[in-house]
Parts: sequence; structure tokens; C-alpha cells
Amino acid sequence: MSCSILLITVDTLRADHLGCYGYHRETSPHLDALAREAILFRRAYSPCSYTLPAHASIMTGKYVPHHSVGYRQDDGKMDPDREVTLAEILLSLGWSTAAFVSCAVLDGCRGLSQGFVLYDDEMTGAEENRPHELVRDGPLTTARALAWLKENSDKPFFVWIHYFDVHGPYIQPAPFNSIFRPEDYGPDPLLLPVINEGEGETGGIPGYQLLADDSDGEAKHQHDARFYMARYDCGIRYEDHILGDLFRALKEMDLWDELMVVVTADHGEALGENGVYFYHGLTLTPDQIHVPLIVKMPRSTGPAGVQVGVPVSTVDIMPTVLELTGFDYSRLALDGLPLQLALTRPDLSAQRAVHSDLECQGALVCGKELHLWPRTPAVGRPGYLYNPSLVSEERKINLF
Repeated sequence: MSCSILLITVDTLRADHLGCYGYHRETSPHLDALAREAILFRRAYSPCSYTLPAHASIMTGKYVPHHSVGYRQDDGKMDPDREVTLAEILLSLGWSTAAFVSCAVLDGCRGLSQGFVLYDDEMTGAEENRPHELVRDGPLTTARALAWLKENSDKPFFVWIHYFDVHGPYIQPAPFNSIFRPEDYGPDPLLLPVINEGEGETGGIPGYQLLADDSDGEAKHQHDARFYMARYDCGIRYEDHILGDLFRALKEMDLWDELMVVVTADHGEALGENGVYFYHGLTLTPDQIHVPLIVKMPRSTGPAGVQVGVPVSTVDIMPTVLELTGFDYSRLALDGLPLQLALTRPDLSAQRAVHSDLECQGALVCGKELHLWPRTPAVGRPGYLYNPSLVSEERKINLF
């Protein structure tokens, strides 16, 4: 089958803060509407809790220890001699390919550009508190993608759009920056110190997240965790608005009905779990690896409005797409399984163990449990962030 495919990854998006996953605040009306005409995987997990390795897993269908980026975030690079990517295969089959990313961590020099004829990684700004971290706002990324689609939608295409607007610092334009207020997250302030996130500290607000003023121009919430919780949800609502504009444009271009749309995230964000506030990459607990996975199939293939409760992984995206196209991927030694299996054989899928990895910690989702165990990081390179107190013992978490 030669349908067009749109892959959307939203950086730092927790599944449990979306309405379609049961969240009680109205953060995601457009994604909720998408879920009603799609397949929603309630228990999808990321292979890693930071950006570059997790995206490499999506593009290769491999768990982190098995692909050439490995655990490395700052200096990771995909080896083209070792990897065959989803984009590379689709390009060889005649698909037009293009990617539009929104942070410099996914710069084309990291190798994720492999197989994309166009890899648009031109950043237009920088994070508020880290000027060396280059980013691009979601509306600009959308505009680039739509401009390409207007010129290249005459044959099947594979387009990847990556958005960064949920990631901290949690800054959104009005009116989205005031949709949720600190008072919505508890009656009393939860005052926290500022910490150095680069050393894996816990119990406070990472310095790069610190916002001097809230939406009414007062600094009274600067150290109040409730303010940042509200702003995180504001970021989701803003991202949802951006996605709504994208979906509307695709419908106006008559691309929507026969388009396969996959929406997921690279990882989540800690909002106080285990004493970790407003960042990720320290553990593989549910707050950081439980991600949304919503798959809208072409209208001619269905199904729609279905929810799946067995554990799956974002490494399953590549074999799912290849299965739909009829490509024989049996010789690729993928770790992922086609998501179609979760629909047709939920009994078999429910027995599967889903992996997630950091250099300092391993995780398995088995049935209703998440099993965590410590690893000893390589000498001199203890992962991206490292806090031994969080990963020093084996743990079992009941997921529901």
C-alpha cells in the first residue's frame, strides 16, 4: 500500500496530561479529537527518557543499546554503515521524504537525517535561559512543513515533524500562558530552591526552567512549583493549538483522509515524582517514559476510535509503517513489533516485555508492572544526567 505518512513527535509530552488519556484538565482538544478517529495506545513507552536516543530508536526500530547512537545525548551520532532507517527504506520505495525539527539536539549532523531528502534543521531562536540551546517555535516549523507539502504531495510522502514547545522553559504566548493558573494545582504555594540540573540534583527547580515573571508580570510565583505545573499544561494546550492548525491545513489540502498520522513523544517530564521537578533523563519511571501514541490510519483501511491496553513501544512505529507498505523487514533484526499485532493478537502482545534504557538504569514493562534496576555507567561518562540515589536499587512499580 502506498499511502502517505506523517510522523509527529512532541518533545517532553507526558501521556497522562492529555484528555484522551484521562487527564481532567482541557489541555488537548485537538489531540482528543484525533484520538476519536484513530487508534489510541494507552500503554506506550519510550525506549529512553531523553531526546536523541529516543528518536534514534523511533527511526531505526531498535532499543537504545542496539543502535549506534546508544545512550549518548550530547555527542551521539548515528552510524550510517550500521543503521537502516525508516526514511531510507521509504525513499528507496519511491516515497518523497522530508523532516522538520525544532531543536538543535536533532541537528542533521547527528545522523537522523539519513534517508530524508530534505532535513530542515534551521533554528530561528534560543531557549530563554540557555542561549546556546537553539530552537524553533512550532508555528514556524509547521509553516516550513506545509510549504514543502504544497509542492510535494503529488506522490506518496513520509514527513516527520518534531515540535519543542512543551519542553522547558515553559514559555507560551498569550493567551495560552494563562489558561491554567497556579491556584489550580493546590491552595498553598509549594516553594522550592533553584538547583543545578546539570549535576542531576533533585528537590528543586532547575536553573534553566526559572521564570522571573508569571503572566500578570509579578514575580510572586518564581519559586512556586504550582506555577511551573500550570505552565507545563499551558505548553501542552499551546502545542495542541499548533497541531490543530496543522490538521486543519492538511484537511484543506485534501490530504487528511488517506493519510496515516502517527503522534507520539520522545519522553515525558517529571513534575515532582521521586523529588524530580521539571526535567527528565534521570530515571525511567512512568512520568518520564509513558508517552502518547495515537495512530490514525488511512480512511480506507480503518479502524478508528479504538483504544488498545497492551504495552507497546515507540520502536514499534517503524515495523508498523513497513507492514502497512508491504515491505519485508524480516532481515532487519528490529526490536519493534507491528502495532497491528496489538489489535489482532492482544493475548500475545500482553505477554511481551517492553524495554527502556539509560546508561545508569534499565527498565522492563511486564504486564501491569514496571521493573527498574541500576547499571554502572561507563567511567568518565555517566550518561546525560546522573543521580545515584535515584537508581541505586531494584524497584517494582505497579502501573495500575
